[in-house]
Amino acid sequence: MIKRMQSKEDIIKDQYMKTLTCFLQDSTLYDCLSINNQVSVIDQSFSLYDVFNVFIETHIDEVLFWNPDVAYYDGVFTQTDLIRIILKCYQNTINGIPNVWGNSKNQVQPIMEEEDEDRTSTPVTKTQVIGQEQINKLLIDLRTISVRDWFNSYGENLHQSSLVQADMADNLNDAMKKILKQGVTRIVVIDTESRVIVGILQQKDILAFLVKGFSQYFHLQLSQKSLKIEVRSETQQQSEQHDLEIGYFSDTILQLNTKLPFDTNVYDVFYKLIYVFKRNAIPIVDINNQYLGLIDRRDFLFILKYQVYDMLNRQAIDLLNFIRIEKSKYAGFSICNKELFHMKQTVKEVVENLLLSSRGSLVCLNDNKEPISTLQMSDLFKICLDDIEIE
Repeated sequence: MIKRMQSKEDIIKDQYMKTLTCFLQDSTLYDCLSINNQVSVIDQSFSLYDVFNVFIETHIDEVLFWNPDVAYYDGVFTQTDLIRIILKCYQNTINGIPNVWGNSKNQVQPIMEEEDEDRTSTPVTKTQVIGQEQINKLLIDLRTISVRDWFNSYGENLHQSSLVQADMADNLNDAMKKILKQGVTRIVVIDTESRVIVGILQQKDILAFLVKGFSQYFHLQLSQKSLKIEVRSETQQQSEQHDLEIGYFSDTILQLNTKLPFDTNVYDVFYKLIYVFKRNAIPIVDINNQYLGLIDRRDFLFILKYQVYDMLNRQAIDLLNFIRIEKSKYAGFSICNKELFHMKQTVKEVVENLLLSSRGSLVCLNDNKEPISTLQMSDLFKICLDDIEIE
């Protein structure tokens, strides 16, 4: 029986994945921590409005809660939590349901909800329009309700589960598995001896570390093992990670094809991003299914910054145009920002472009300018870790 020879791509992929696993196992969280890595901490007595301003002014992705009762960190607050709070407060306000109730301002409505896999419709309809009086009431509530009151209204330990921790001596391979299994995008790094938090490691930090160190590690491993690959010319040459195209994983990547039409209510866009699709960004298409632009969770900060809460009742195309106008004010933004990728690009090129993307996501278009896939950082790790079999 004639044994089928592996293709060049099969050999490269096999070498690439095995070497990537070794690289992640040989590297620790300490190796990956940025020199400028800083941890932002807020007290739970801060009002929701003050917390939102921290995100707007400092451009951070998360803050840690400090609990003075136990003199330690009590949880992590992310941009996703911020969006959930505003969506729920907006829903309550537009339906005439008070966010604060009873005789005491410390009594807060249970406003956080468990994610439901079957959610397909949003609790706010297009016919429900928020007026200026309701917006003023919403702002008063945000200035009145503290972080502690908000989360205590749902459950005291609500955020403990998202405070995913790892020792700084742990290897990156185990850390990435923990991040993906817990469904988070970051991990809190703890000092081995003092048990003090020394930093927060995000997926983009690990990708940046891979870009800097993996190429050299890859070639070093190949040279030590004297690995060769067969090419069509029957000559031998050393395989390179640059040869592996992202299209080799197209079966998985092309399944990431969610999109929304241009006339989708902005409230619905963010609601579906979080509760239905559970994605960081989503392409918006016109009536012909052609790509108009990308909306991601960070864009919600524009609504908060300029307090244009009526934008939640407008169409997605209106938000896209609003974002373009705001970003056009920053010279050079479009030069360094990456938004698209194609299947012929190498894995290395896609990783580098993901790091250059302000949204942490890239869109692939077909010849008709229709989006066929949206790739985010966690997708790359899932592809790699699936190939090396997560236990």
